[in-house]
Amino acid sequence: MTESAVAVTQHFRPEEEKFIQQASDWIRQSEDEYRGILTRFLNPREQYILQTCVNRAKDLVVQFNGVVPHAESQRAFIAPSFYEIELSDFELALLEIKYPVKFTELHHATILGSFMSAGIERAVIGDILSHQDQWQIVVDAKMVTYIQQTVEKIGRVRITLMEQNLDHIPVTDRDDWDEVFLLLSSLRIDTAVSAAFDISRRMAKSLVEQEQVRINWATMLKPDHVIAVGDMVSVRHYGRLQLVMIDGLTKKDKIKTVVNIIRR
Repeated sequence: MTESAVAVTQHFRPEEEKFIQQASDWIRQSEDEYRGILTRFLNPREQYILQTCVNRAKDLVVQFNGVVPHAESQRAFIAPSFYEIELSDFELALLEIKYPVKFTELHHATILGSFMSAGIERAVIGDILSHQDQWQIVVDAKMVTYIQQTVEKIGRVRITLMEQNLDHIPVTDRDDWDEVFLLLSSLRIDTAVSAAFDISRRMAKSLVEQEQVRINWATMLKPDHVIAVGDMVSVRHYGRLQLVMIDGLTKKDKIKTVVNIIRR
């Protein structure tokens, strides 16, 4: 691991070391070859870490794109500062699901599960977008033909995946995020869940232990796990929260935070 990567690692979790090394490799490749480097789809936490790493590099910039504004999963393009980054650099494609609307309903989890079951890696799939009964999926443009040939059913429903033009940004049902100021006694996940959804600490701890809580799409089983800026926390039946900012301590040592919350 490079000296720069080691310095960055000190500010993040041990389990994030592998991604920090990957980010360091992307940055070094862009510097050495003096060209743009395109990443896979990154979750919000990975985007935050990559931005932090690029900020430490000299004469490099990074931009993120997931087709729609504020997309959760986005590809990053790292390039020398003189480079004019364009939409085409991100190699994104949009697939619309054609299915018998009158006879079935689709759901986000079912769609993603069907893609995973068909052997499509999560790294080549961006956000799954919906508007009423219209469903679209952002994917790696190089994978379009393979995905179209491989994914023929969502659950038991036979479907067709039609590529759509990116010139017309799709209309999506926006998640109703609320930006909330919270005072937390700690950044433990059970503490944050308790405060965000107004439930008891015991209930929040139980939800974690019952595998009802995910951080950045990975199930979390440790109630004392500490969340960080950029983390996306999903709580089954309650909603989602994302830690946006830590703004110091109060006189009574409470942590001042800004959190985005969706309540189900």
